[in-house]
Amino acid sequence: MADRNRPLRAVQRGKCIGTPVAFTTGVIAQTLDLVSDLPDCTADTADRRRLALAVRGRYDIQRELGRGGMSSVFLAWDRRGRRRVAIKVLAAGLSVSVEHRERFRREAWITTRLAHPHIVACYDFVRAGDVVYAVMPYIAGRSLAALLADGRRLDPRTTIALFAPIADALAHAHEIGVVHRDVKPANILLQRGDDRPFLADFGIATLRTSEHSRAEVTKRFGTPEFMSPEQALGAWDADHRGDIYSLGLVAYLALAGRLPFPGGSPVAHAAQRMVLDAPPLREIAPDVPPRLAAVVDRCLARRPERRWRSAAALRDALIAAGNPPSRFAAWLGRCYNSTPWSTMLAIVK
Repeated sequence: MADRNRPLRAVQRGKCIGTPVAFTTGVIAQTLDLVSDLPDCTADTADRRRLALAVRGRYDIQRELGRGGMSSVFLAWDRRGRRRVAIKVLAAGLSVSVEHRERFRREAWITTRLAHPHIVACYDFVRAGDVVYAVMPYIAGRSLAALLADGRRLDPRTTIALFAPIADALAHAHEIGVVHRDVKPANILLQRGDDRPFLADFGIATLRTSEHSRAEVTKRFGTPEFMSPEQALGAWDADHRGDIYSLGLVAYLALAGRLPFPGGSPVAHAAQRMVLDAPPLREIAPDVPPRLAAVVDRCLARRPERRWRSAAALRDALIAAGNPPSRFAAWLGRCYNSTPWSTMLAIVK
């Protein structure tokens, strides 16, 4: 049986698990769980033909894995490395755009710098004439979005085992000035067999040290359902705490089976987050342990300064929530819940 807590124990020990495995995008994340069942492509698309010509002699293109508005992803055989890889190619109409080529290149460059066991990493980035593509290892698995489909919920232990490594991945990215800006279930990949989690898709990530990259903060790129209030507003000073809010939304969804605000369009969800506080997690899912619910609730504070100060602090809080409290902490909790404030102040004095 797969050990679901292996990623969590490795984060607790401060060790790496395996090697970084794949630079990818949300479009792969949404189709990874279906990839083994996809039929081979019978008709070449324009992107497939362009890519096949560009990589001829090195890679054999086998089939399309997924397609988005900006790019397509193909499964290929690496002749030199004798392995399967995934190749992401920028759409033909966008490869002539300096802005889109730069964003594509920056995504590859960022993920190359982010050497972390729970962040997918780029093998190679190539511009061959008008064809721009990135090569990454092919991994089989599914996305967290697929796991949570139809309102499925995760138990607290599994939630902590999946989210503590992702918080650790964000902490690593934030340390070198990278803000992800698109943390959502489709961008969290679960490796087949052991459900090892990986954070994917740095396509709209920003760098604190890049003026051009920072300027994109105000363009409101991202997924409205999982944006922080300041990101939805296009605030120029939005920072790493937006990622903490987004991860909190994903954890809320995993534990409660729904997002904190009622249904409606994605834009309506984002608008509600700008003016309303999220209802406490235990109001929606009373079976969630109080310590874990408190960790998630703090992520969803509307004001960034009231959230966890860093993703590392969030990681530590998640791990602590999964451990039984000490006898003193348990006693203090009972006192807090049952003793009048006047008595508590007397005890402290």
